[in-house]
Parts: sequence; structure tokens; C-alpha cells
Amino acid sequence: MKTARGEQVGSAAALMVFCVFAMLAFSVIMLGAIAYKNIAGTSREGAAERTCLSYIWTSVKNRDGAENTFVGDFNGLPALYIEETLNDTVYHMVIYHYDGWVRELYAYAAYEFDPEAGSRIIEVDTLSFEQLDDGNIIISCGELSVFIAPRLPGSFGSRYMKEVMT
Repeated sequence: MKTARGEQVGSAAALMVFCVFAMLAFSVIMLGAIAYKNIAGTSREGAAERTCLSYIWTSVKNRDGAENTFVGDFNGLPALYIEETLNDTVYHMVIYHYDGWVRELYAYAAYEFDPEAGSRIIEVDTLSFEQLDDGNIIISCGELSVFIAPRLPGSFGSRYMKEVMT
């Protein structure tokens, strides 16, 4: 009988040790999952801002034949205009922020469009443009900013992008 009681005490102790180990393992897994969720959320937010700025910079860079790159007003919204002439017709590529999205609209310069007409590019919280006196442009998306020096028509200088500390 003493043997049976000793086995019960030993089994109960082993069960308690296993339960403590299981609770600790579960706690570590939950803490890791919470940390991963926070890191992934922060990474996604920064990725959207970096993608937004890279997209705009690439749009400006790919329009080497553009006659003008300037900041203007698009139906009351700040916008970046890239103007080019093809077959004696002036076109505007307009990049702006509307309804939580960076949008792009490529159309005849003479026509007026509703902001909803632009194609959705990427979802971001904020987007702003600032044109400096020398024609260079600062573009801010969320907490990140870039400095763009558009190429002047007929020049052979290169455009460049530089991150601006805000």
C-alpha cells in the first residue's frame, strides 16, 4: 500500500511539473506572437510609405521627355504634375492623395476630372508636395520624405532622389 501511495504522490508531482512547464511554454509563445504582430504592423506601415515615395520618384524619373514637373492644385488637392507633349497634344500625369489612397491620373491637360477618376496606387495616411524656389520638390509620405531634382528640358544632368530628415 505504501508503494501505491508513493506512486500517486510521484505522479501528482510529475503532473504539476508538466503543468508549470506547459504554462511557461504557452506564455513564451504568446509573448512571441504579440511581439511579431507589433513588428509586422510597423514594418507594413513603413513599407507603404517607402513604396509610395519610390513609386513617385520612379514616375518622375521615367518621364525624361517631360517638359515640366511641378506642384499644383488638382480640384483643391495638392498634386504633382508631370506635363508632356505628344503629337502637339499636352498631357498631364497627376499624382495626388484622395480618400486614403495615392492616385494617378493621366489625361489631356485641357480636361477636368473628378479626384475619384484617378487609379488607386497605394493606400497611405498622408501625402504632401512642396516645390522649392529652384524647382526642386520635397515629397512627404507619412513620416518619410524625399528630395527630387527634376531634370530641366534639354539638360543632360541626372535626376536624383535624396532622403530628407524630417
